[in-house]
Amino acid sequence: MTRSLLHSYEWQIKFFLVLLVLFLSVAIVLDFHLLVSARDAIQEEVGRRVALEADVVRAELERDQMLRGLRAEPGTPPYIPPAFLDLMARQKGMLAIEILTTDGKVLSSSDAARVGRPDPQIAGNPAAAARLRSGGGLVAQPERLPRSRYTTLAAYGPIQDRSRTTIAVVRVLTEVPAFGSVDFNLTLIAAFQAAGLVFILTLVILFARWLLQPYRRLLRAAVQAPGQVPGPPPEGGKDEPDYLVEAFQGVLDKLRAQEQELTRLKGPAGPVSQSTLPGDHLVGGMSSAVLVFDRGGRLTVLNPAAERLLSFDRSASVGRKYGDLLGGAERLIELIERSLRTGESLSREVVPLTGPGGKVTHLGVMVSPIRPGEEAQGGPSPIEGVLCLLADLTEIKSLREKVGLKENLAVLGEMSAGIAHEFRNALATIHGLARLILKGNGNGAGHAAREHAETILREVEGIEKVVTDFLRYARPLHLNLSEVDLKEVIDNLARDLAEDARRAGVTLTVGGTFPRIVADEALIRQAVRNLLLNAVESFTATLAGGDAPAPDPTDGRRVVVRCEAMTGGEGGVRIVVRDNGAGIAAEDLPRIFTPFFTTKEKGTGLGLALVQKTAVVHDGQVEVQSEKGHGASFALVLPARPGGGAALPDL
Repeated sequence: MTRSLLHSYEWQIKFFLVLLVLFLSVAIVLDFHLLVSARDAIQEEVGRRVALEADVVRAELERDQMLRGLRAEPGTPPYIPPAFLDLMARQKGMLAIEILTTDGKVLSSSDAARVGRPDPQIAGNPAAAARLRSGGGLVAQPERLPRSRYTTLAAYGPIQDRSRTTIAVVRVLTEVPAFGSVDFNLTLIAAFQAAGLVFILTLVILFARWLLQPYRRLLRAAVQAPGQVPGPPPEGGKDEPDYLVEAFQGVLDKLRAQEQELTRLKGPAGPVSQSTLPGDHLVGGMSSAVLVFDRGGRLTVLNPAAERLLSFDRSASVGRKYGDLLGGAERLIELIERSLRTGESLSREVVPLTGPGGKVTHLGVMVSPIRPGEEAQGGPSPIEGVLCLLADLTEIKSLREKVGLKENLAVLGEMSAGIAHEFRNALATIHGLARLILKGNGNGAGHAAREHAETILREVEGIEKVVTDFLRYARPLHLNLSEVDLKEVIDNLARDLAEDARRAGVTLTVGGTFPRIVADEALIRQAVRNLLLNAVESFTATLAGGDAPAPDPTDGRRVVVRCEAMTGGEGGVRIVVRDNGAGIAAEDLPRIFTPFFTTKEKGTGLGLALVQKTAVVHDGQVEVQSEKGHGASFALVLPARPGGGAALPDL
């Protein structure tokens, strides 16, 4: 029984490609046929127009002869001077007008060189001459001019005497640019289509060879595969692709059975290898990151949670030593090395891991040695590797720091409130005495005492400002929560500080989205005001140091305030204040939120401390990015509502 050709994958491909080529061939033939039909229709229409022009010329010549009294005797061909024919041809835009005998000899022509010559269309064509003698017209085939895309077309009309006998023939020759262009394009398109069909046919043949070559190799390999009967696929049975899949499935089943047999033969008494270590199938579903290193410190097991936490690629990581993989966590390397060396189990360790972008992740680590089940004589069994469990504690550590900061602020507030109160009382006394001195010396007393009193007043007022800010920082806060319109708050602050910005030559702009939040409006207003003042004063501080010229509004000094709504379940807002001023030195960044730390000549060092306190009491935080000489960016991150998040986990 002969198998159907369409059951073969190879013949299916060939049949499809043959159909594709046939379809393209039919499309090209139909397209060429339509183009030829259009060309013929154009030629017919142009021929009618030229024949009509020849008839008009004949009528005009006969009329002209009658008016001038030059009509020839019956049976005698008329004679028209060549100059007259040339004038008529130029007036009508024709190439030539000629008078011929019925035998095709040129009697007169607008082209004097043709007079006396035979016309090939009539002299060499008895049928054409007979048609003209019988009174019919004739249109010759188009002729292309040398080295031109244009075409000429000649039309012949009979000239008859009074007895309706043809005594001569008029010939007009005109140029037909449109038909010449159509004929040229038709030839060009036909050539391109023929070349394209040959090119497509060649590509189809090559494509069939490239596509079927791997399949033929697989089919030959399947015929010779273990467990298969040598020879081609059985006729009348399955298709070739099904046979191919079945053959390789049989090979895989046989290899799997052999692998199981080898595992059984090795048994538990065989030598300890990597297979004795925990496998991926045991730890793949764990939420904690699991890494297993063999006795040589090479990674053997890596679960998906570890890939996500450490940004590892399994194919590139398995087999590498822990020192190469964990280069950003020196403490973790020390723990693994210690466990491999001593066999000690280590737990409850928190180690930092620095990522590629500089981000620090805090990991909870447990490292445990892996030993065989049997105890060795005279001591513990040798170590075959270590198991390392990792958990991301970055968020928990951040929560710990926030809670600790709140506790420190509360203790500091209680301690410093009393000190500031006593200090303020003493300042009030000094202030009162200085005013009495100033008042007493205003009646003509010594000028020096008056200057001293004024100096005391200025210093006391400065100290009083520091004490007021310090009390605001140290006093325990009770939030007066309400719905805050951040757009209105920030626009008012920008308007209030516009004069300070103008004096510093700074352009202050506000943008972004302004979601409504629940917060203490007075505290938020003061915190944003402090950030804006710091940004504006970053330019004036540069001027005070003498490192920059006087302020110029056109020099590009900018302070930008931008609000960004945070996505997620809890929502919230980021209020970003960015400037391109003097920036903050790297060594000063860790201390900028410390009370009384300042780099300004007249600063109190409490502005940023108050901003941080406002963020903390609202369950938010302050983020800062800066580089000396390249400006600074402060972000006040606030939740949608203080205390609205989930409960803190146990620490």
